[in-house]
Amino acid sequence: MRTALRLTAGFVLSAAAAGGAVAAAGASGGGSAQVALGAVPGSAQEGQPPSLMAAEQAARDIGPVRAGSTIELELSLKSRHPHGLELLLSRGEKVTPTRWAEQFGPAPAAVRHLELILRRAGLAASWNRGDTLLGVSGPAAAVESFFHIPVDRFQPRSGAGFYGPLHPLEVPAAVAAEVSAVSGASDYEAGALATAPGPYGLTAGEISSFYDMTPLRRAGLDGSGETVLFPEWAMPSPSVLAADAATFHLPPYHVTVERLFGGSAPGPRSPAAGEAALDLEVVHELAPGAREVVYEISDPTKLAQAIQTMVSQHPGAILSSSISNGEFGCEAAPGAAGYARTINAVFAHAAALGSSIFWAAGDRGAFGCLASGVPSLEHQISVMPEAASPYVTAVGGTTIFMSTNGAYFKEAAWGESLEQWGGGGGISKIFAAPSYQSGPGIPAHGYSGRGLPDVSADADATVSGWSIVTPPTPGSGQGAPILQPVGGTSAATPCWAAITALIDEDLHQQGLRPIGFANPALYLFARHPKGLPAPAFHQVTVGNNLYYLAAPGWNAATGLGTPDVAHLADDFEWYERTHH
Repeated sequence: MRTALRLTAGFVLSAAAAGGAVAAAGASGGGSAQVALGAVPGSAQEGQPPSLMAAEQAARDIGPVRAGSTIELELSLKSRHPHGLELLLSRGEKVTPTRWAEQFGPAPAAVRHLELILRRAGLAASWNRGDTLLGVSGPAAAVESFFHIPVDRFQPRSGAGFYGPLHPLEVPAAVAAEVSAVSGASDYEAGALATAPGPYGLTAGEISSFYDMTPLRRAGLDGSGETVLFPEWAMPSPSVLAADAATFHLPPYHVTVERLFGGSAPGPRSPAAGEAALDLEVVHELAPGAREVVYEISDPTKLAQAIQTMVSQHPGAILSSSISNGEFGCEAAPGAAGYARTINAVFAHAAALGSSIFWAAGDRGAFGCLASGVPSLEHQISVMPEAASPYVTAVGGTTIFMSTNGAYFKEAAWGESLEQWGGGGGISKIFAAPSYQSGPGIPAHGYSGRGLPDVSADADATVSGWSIVTPPTPGSGQGAPILQPVGGTSAATPCWAAITALIDEDLHQQGLRPIGFANPALYLFARHPKGLPAPAFHQVTVGNNLYYLAAPGWNAATGLGTPDVAHLADDFEWYERTHH
């Protein structure tokens, strides 16, 4: 679908600006990353991550790290009396921590001397008495000078970039008396297992486990009683949704389709129909009891009117959108300011009616104008006008890495610099920062505009794509729906809509108000107020979205982070009880 979306760049869907679905490389060309349904997908095999050296050789060297970037290393300190320790251990004896530190561990005087040398070189050291490792950190320029190692950034063909030394680390002569080895100078995670080692992507069960949705599903929550609305340009054929339900043993789809403004929509095999399939399947797979209502819009210039109709007919419903008005795909586009204020008024109305609105922040990272088709705009830092609305929960993207038991391990901001894909995010030049947006890190950046995204979820089609049934692409010769890994913030966005459906059902069962406009509560949770039951977010501190770096607190690459859904449900219960 990535290729298919590129081929339709002239169509108003606008793949990047709309947060359009992104398929794994090769998937739309009939590669091995897809299978015609009717065949049985093989089970995913665990992959063996390459070493740092192998990863560097396979990736593109994109140049030195910035001189001021912080680099971390570890120094292995020489211990005292190694022969005495060997003799002691050979007799089966043990030593107390105190005896170790006083008799066998590194000599404190030697460590103090080492710390002085490092400090003079512009480096900071961290050591606890008795430890055999000493942590070192400092600006890249100081690290490279002292350890005589150039450190470059690398971008693999898929997944998050990383930095690493260009040759093996050696102990500098200045510290050879106290140090036996040097390691680090890299943020490459060789021990992380990518969560989509198989060809068809991650199932809803795997995503549920990763984001801690499983406790809610085991409690019987499936989104029953909740309604999720989708504005779409086209609809897939019923056979696509039926194939998804059969493949993943789900209840049948019951989708209501409303058509607005007359006219004809793109066909059921179009990229726009594939986009709709992704939206519907993510919600149905995670919250199969939720009611799904699609508004098929034949005139893309009337998106604001369509949203007004949707929220008026379904006040208080959850709305998930991965599309955009292609005419104003980024804030820098001529006329975008007027359009942004128009649709923002509609969003304000929806929020006042109790709607939760989740909008994809886009798939071109900080360069939201890349899909505009206007060469003079393509290199501008800009955001999507719909996602920038202060009344929308803007959703960015990550690459996820799972521990070998399927639990949460880590995430990185989604950014593929070679292919110019990444989770949308940045600072609005149209809307001022709203009062609720005062979470961790935001004041320190000095931004005066509305920052987005607010939250994120898995969006990397290549490394951690969602297993989605898509319409066969035109001209492929394939008649059956296709199972393949798909990503983009248009996968992350319905994920958040489904999470909201599960939590709203839980709140309704307890006689509490549904979430409604989520942002004030989400930013409050990020400030960890007194009494908050549990941390709601996994903070993402690795990677970038082609411009902005992920960092502790809110950041313009991943927002507040990604959800721990069980914790988030507890937090919303607390919020509704204490604030209403």
